[in-house]
Amino acid sequence: MKIRDFTVNSILVGASTLLGFLIINQALVYLSSNNSQRHGFPRNYLRYLEPVARWKYPDFNNSKTKQDATFIVGDSYAEGAGDSFLSNEYNYSIGHFFNNEYRKNTNIYYVANSGSSIPQQLILLQMHISGKLKPLSVPPKKFKALNIILYFYEGNDLENTATSKLLPYQSWKHRFRLYFPIIYAGHEALRDLKGIFSQSESNSLSSPSNVNKICIGTTCRDMSPMQSASAGLSEKQISNEISYLADSVKEFSLEYPKAKMCFVYIPSPSTIYSPKGWFYYQKYPIHLLPSDIKTTAELNNSKSLLIRKMLRNRLDLNSIIFIDSTNNLKREALKGFLHGTIDQKHFTANGYRLIADATAQGCPID
Repeated sequence: MKIRDFTVNSILVGASTLLGFLIINQALVYLSSNNSQRHGFPRNYLRYLEPVARWKYPDFNNSKTKQDATFIVGDSYAEGAGDSFLSNEYNYSIGHFFNNEYRKNTNIYYVANSGSSIPQQLILLQMHISGKLKPLSVPPKKFKALNIILYFYEGNDLENTATSKLLPYQSWKHRFRLYFPIIYAGHEALRDLKGIFSQSESNSLSSPSNVNKICIGTTCRDMSPMQSASAGLSEKQISNEISYLADSVKEFSLEYPKAKMCFVYIPSPSTIYSPKGWFYYQKYPIHLLPSDIKTTAELNNSKSLLIRKMLRNRLDLNSIIFIDSTNNLKREALKGFLHGTIDQKHFTANGYRLIADATAQGCPID
């Protein structure tokens, strides 16, 4: 009798647990396709949603009467991470400025925030357009003209592809996550708990021993090791990663031959501020490195020029418009900081406005 009771109770507990799991998962599926600023979805909870489910969050108020589609493709810079986002402001990103000031006949969509790798993002864009990311990401309505704006970030795009060329949702395990977003949410929740109960995750980046003092006029800031123009990569590695990137862009352009494509170059803080003397830079992967890695503005600027030259040459061969925002941002940085005080790695709203201006001036999109 006791064995029978134990079996019945076990089945009931298992069934209840499974039912609870499915209910929570279904709620997350709903939230994944119905999160937006317009409806007041809490930003603090966005990190628990699969990255592809967060593309809907910025509210561009797309119109059914507009027949063109413009996709903003890139990483957290393209997404709009920074002080404005953290402070719960409404219009804070490149997309918002582009949307408010420049667009006429096109709807704007995001394919940004899923990692600092344009090849990965282009795969996601193809899957998104063809409806292969449902139910977490609903494909846009049919469009007549397709515009692609690729935002390349000098600070870590090449490093990320150098350390990993895994493509998104290629394995059955990752595809499984599209239908069970509770897996990603649970992973993020566990990571948060681990951070609360363990001090081991505090790293040397916040150590006073490797702080950079950056001054603009009479205003100075202490900045942690800054992302740079691939200071940790050799010229050969840079060339290899640019070839990999350019090939992925060419492959996408062949898949969508009528698409207008623009490639916008975003410089790193090291290039924008060009610190005097030696300064600490952020290298990858962060957790495997000592805290005293240094370079100079001269070495960094040399790498930056090399990367831009290689990219421009490769993209010109494929008739992709190359827009370099570096000089404009460096000029503007002589007047004041373009990066935040809360989030030192990303632009303020003014920095994103400048990128939107550069995009609108160089990219032939209505």
